[in-house]
Amino acid sequence: MLDLTPPQVTLLDPRDLVVAEGRGLRDQGAVVRVRLTGDVEVWATGDHATAREVLTHPDFRKNPAHWRAYTDGEVPDSWPLLELITLAGMLNADGADHTRLRKLVGKAFTPRRIEALRPRVEEIVQGLIDGLAAASGPVDLRQAFALPLPMAIICRLFGLGLDKSEQLADNFAALHDEGRAQEAPAAKAGLVSVIGELIAEKTAAPGDDLTSALIAAQGDGQGSLSEKELMETLLLFLFAGHETTANLIGNAVVNLAGHPQQLALARESDAWSAVVDETLRRDSPVRTVMFYYAAKDVTLSGTEIKAGDAVVIHVAATGRDARHFGPTAEEFDILRQAAASHLGFSHGVHYCIGAPLAKMMGTTALRSLHGRFDVELVGEPEPVASYSSNAAGALPVLLRNRKRG
Repeated sequence: MLDLTPPQVTLLDPRDLVVAEGRGLRDQGAVVRVRLTGDVEVWATGDHATAREVLTHPDFRKNPAHWRAYTDGEVPDSWPLLELITLAGMLNADGADHTRLRKLVGKAFTPRRIEALRPRVEEIVQGLIDGLAAASGPVDLRQAFALPLPMAIICRLFGLGLDKSEQLADNFAALHDEGRAQEAPAAKAGLVSVIGELIAEKTAAPGDDLTSALIAAQGDGQGSLSEKELMETLLLFLFAGHETTANLIGNAVVNLAGHPQQLALARESDAWSAVVDETLRRDSPVRTVMFYYAAKDVTLSGTEIKAGDAVVIHVAATGRDARHFGPTAEEFDILRQAAASHLGFSHGVHYCIGAPLAKMMGTTALRSLHGRFDVELVGEPEPVASYSSNAAGALPVLLRNRKRG
């Protein structure tokens, strides 16, 4: 029987603590009516089973053309989250469009190509760690280690010079940090400028990189990739490719610092892949996924979602759902058998295409960092105010060389 009681509306505030927010959603039910910044109302779920259902349901879409409030003009053009949900890449594509774009981009993420990057990842990690060893006091591990590694690899994949990486990272941070909302227009312009220069460079002189491959697809005469899709596909991958991996590394460091027995176990058994999966479950680098839209009336866990309604998946909340992960869901346990069923890389046709690369970078970074140093947090990490990212804006630590022996 459907629940016809008018839904209570809960505020989702990017400044709130993710764990408490997720617990509040789960306590209210599988599907909750929520209000986002700008007084935009949608549905939300932090329930693991319901989230998986949305991610695989044949009647949910990613293209915002299916969102009634957006197409009817109820969502203002100035709404800051429009930048993310209207990107013309595979993140917001459905059906044949999504398949086409994913096939094009997938050429850069084959198992062979990812494995070929391993020596370069190890080289970059070692160089960063050597730099950390020279620090005489607290160091921001996010800025000095967690961010530079994925940015260097993503730049390599796309043929972008490392001299642009710092500018890109700052622009992306401004675009997705609610505390820097006033900087968003300039940040978007900066990103477009850098990527426009990259496209022009690779059009004139193609190389063995993903940008050149996408340009070739754009010019194949069959309409495989529009100019807008090219620009925004690059935007998406340059952001998602570095930000989420940096968040993953940082969140793993925080979890290991708070659970020394788990750290000892990881060192003893070389269980860094398990550390990555358990971090993705307990502290997903992604806070929410916005949005999935009902193309038809859909009933989720007894709640009717009308055609044209939007659903936000609170990914970080799903990882601590005791109904799926058991009564110890709040604990960090790298031996957890169900950890790999997390939704940190999404699920279904929109499963993160870069997941194997992110896991390889994460395991390499964590193994090397904790093999060289004992890591002590300095104070309590301050989370970034963002709907998309779940991470600390800075990660100050003290590093002590481990005794060999």
